[in-house]
Amino acid sequence: MQTWTTENLAERDQFSYWREVLCEAYVLLNPIRSSSGGFRGNVCAQLVSTVNVTTIESQKQNVIRGPSEISRMPLDAYFLNFQLKGQCRMSQGGRETITSPGEFALVDATQPYSNDYFTEAWKQHSFPIPRRLLHPLLRLPNQSTAVRVAEDGGFGTIAIEYLKLMAEKAESLPQEASASTMSSCLVNLVSLALGGTDCAIESGRKAARQELCAMIIRHIDANAADPDLSPAKVAAHFHVSTRYLHKMLEDHGRSFGRILLERRLEHCALELAAGRVGVTISEIAFRWGFNDLSHFSRSFRRHFDRSPRDFAADIHPGN
Repeated sequence: MQTWTTENLAERDQFSYWREVLCEAYVLLNPIRSSSGGFRGNVCAQLVSTVNVTTIESQKQNVIRGPSEISRMPLDAYFLNFQLKGQCRMSQGGRETITSPGEFALVDATQPYSNDYFTEAWKQHSFPIPRRLLHPLLRLPNQSTAVRVAEDGGFGTIAIEYLKLMAEKAESLPQEASASTMSSCLVNLVSLALGGTDCAIESGRKAARQELCAMIIRHIDANAADPDLSPAKVAAHFHVSTRYLHKMLEDHGRSFGRILLERRLEHCALELAAGRVGVTISEIAFRWGFNDLSHFSRSFRRHFDRSPRDFAADIHPGN
C-alpha cells in the first residue's frame, strides 16, 4: 500500500504538494479551492491486479481535467468514483450528476471533466479502470460517464456491494489469479449497471448471479447472531423476492436454513475453542441465534461428531 498525506507539511506547502499527489496517484489534474491557507488531504492506494483501489479524502475542492491536462498527460482509462462521505458533482460530456454515500459514477480520462467536491469533508474510493477493459462492454460508452449508479435492487446493487468488497479485501487477496478474477468481475458488473452490450449482458448475467449468491451467503454469515434472521429479511435487504433467494441458494447446493445453521454452529465452535473463562455453552448458543439448547446440542453433534461439551474438553482438557 502506498500513502500520501499533507498532514506533516508546513501549511504554505500543503496545497502545492496536493497537486503532485493527484498527479502521482491518478493523472494530471488541476485542483481548485475557494479558500487559502493550509490544506488537508490523504490518499491511500492498493493495486488489485489491473485495477487500483484508491481511497481519497480532503477538504472542499474542484478537480478539473481539461484539454491542457489531457494533452500533457494522456491516460486511456476511466475513473470510477464511489462516494463514502460527503458529495461530489461530476460533470462530463454535457452531463452532470451528484453522488452521495453509497453511489458511484464514471469519468473518462481521455475527455475533459470536473469533479466538484462541494462538501467540506468528503471521502471516496476511486477505481481507475483501463479503458480497453470496460469500453467494449458498454452499449453507449460516450453516454455512460457522469451517470449516477445507486442501489436499485438489480445490477447497480450488485456492483456497489462488489466495490465495497474489493475495497475491504484489497490488502488480503491471496493470489494474483484471485485478484485478476475480481477485477474482471468488477468490470463486468459495472458495465451491466451502466447498460452493457448484448454480449456483455449475456456473459455478465451468470457472473452477477454468482456474485449475488456469494454476497447473500456473506450477509447470512455476518448476521448469523440475529435470532430473527429469515429468508424474507435477507431477501428484502437485497431487493429480491424470497422465492428468487431460495432458488439461487438451492442452485448453489444448500438451502437458506442449512447455510444459517452451519454458520451459527461454526461461530459457536470458534467461541468454544477460544475457551473464555466464565462463558457457558448456553450463553454461546443463545448469542449465536439458538433459542433451543436441545436443538443446538443435536445439531452441533451432527455437524462436528461431538457434543459441545466434549468439543470444548478436547481443545481445553485441563478445564
